[in-house]
Amino acid sequence: MSKKSDANSNLIAVNEIKAASPDVETLRRKLAQAKGPRYWRTLEEFANEKAFGELLQREFPRGASEWVDTVSRRNFLKLSAASMALAGLVGCTKQPLEQILPYVRQPEELVPGRPMFYATAMPFAGYGIPVLVESHEFRPTKIEGNPQHAASLGATDIFAQASILNLYDPDRSNTVTHMGEARTWADFVAAIRKEIFDQTGKPKQDAKVRFLSGSTSSPTLAAQMKAILQMYPQARWHRYDPVHRDSMRAGSKMVFGGYYDPVYNFAAADIVVSLDGDFLSGAWFPGFVRYARDFMGRRKDPAKGMNRLYVAESSPTTTGMKADHRLRLAPSEVEKVARALMTPGSAVGLSAEQQKWVKAVAGDLAQHHGTSLIVPGEFQTPAV
Repeated sequence: MSKKSDANSNLIAVNEIKAASPDVETLRRKLAQAKGPRYWRTLEEFANEKAFGELLQREFPRGASEWVDTVSRRNFLKLSAASMALAGLVGCTKQPLEQILPYVRQPEELVPGRPMFYATAMPFAGYGIPVLVESHEFRPTKIEGNPQHAASLGATDIFAQASILNLYDPDRSNTVTHMGEARTWADFVAAIRKEIFDQTGKPKQDAKVRFLSGSTSSPTLAAQMKAILQMYPQARWHRYDPVHRDSMRAGSKMVFGGYYDPVYNFAAADIVVSLDGDFLSGAWFPGFVRYARDFMGRRKDPAKGMNRLYVAESSPTTTGMKADHRLRLAPSEVEKVARALMTPGSAVGLSAEQQKWVKAVAGDLAQHHGTSLIVPGEFQTPAV
């Protein structure tokens, strides 16, 4: 159809609408049928129609504001008010009475509203995570990594971030308790001295005392326990963790003749191979906060060069999700893969997929002597 015929048809449609003097519903229907240029021309013609003005002014059609339900408006408001009142009663709890008093002698270093920062360390899995704690009026409110500590360089993790909630846990004990009753610290010291120092009248050399703790790397606690063991030769210090790192310790002694923790330099590694080791988010890798920062730093800075990550693991981990090449295998097969990497070509008992992964990793390691890093899992066998 030509442009001239389009104009004629639009003119006819406008004349029909004017002649009909449509109501709102008719106006809706004709607007819905209009397409393209006709739509905009008819819209301009409708601007002077009374029904069109009503269509623009009214948000809801006629009858929407009328109450036609059998329930009266008064009864509906009664039920709504009762529901809100009951909900408020359920949600309200009576808070204990507290006295808010001003400082008698305000500390010199305290300025209300200005935060103070403290450098400290959070014990975690037997090691300390360096953190910087923000506090307001001597109340800790936020935890971040310590930028001046080499173990984090300002980075932090989910465990440190969430640890602030422990300080405000309503179920946290506020004092020493005995048989469910509150006691003072002096009562605890007196009771423990009676059991240790006055052990049925035995001399210190014959006192048999057992101390139980978790893993720790604190030199202060180690010095204190050493002094106690010298005072009581028959005493013993036992360290126990439900999930331990005994395999790593045994492997360290096999290689170095003593118990050592490996320290990895991911910033200098071009090739990283993880043998079921979640070094990016695992609580069982001391210094994993720094490891994650150094590893991802090679991927964010093009000048340093992109690293490559191979992961062989038995369950999904954060490290596995970041892998360029990931191999899924059973925990018992990790040692076989490790032995195949030691002596390429002797992949006995491995599947075709595992052999392909070992061949690719071995070739990449051979091309990057001195810039490769193999990270064994903390729960693997001492041989791995």
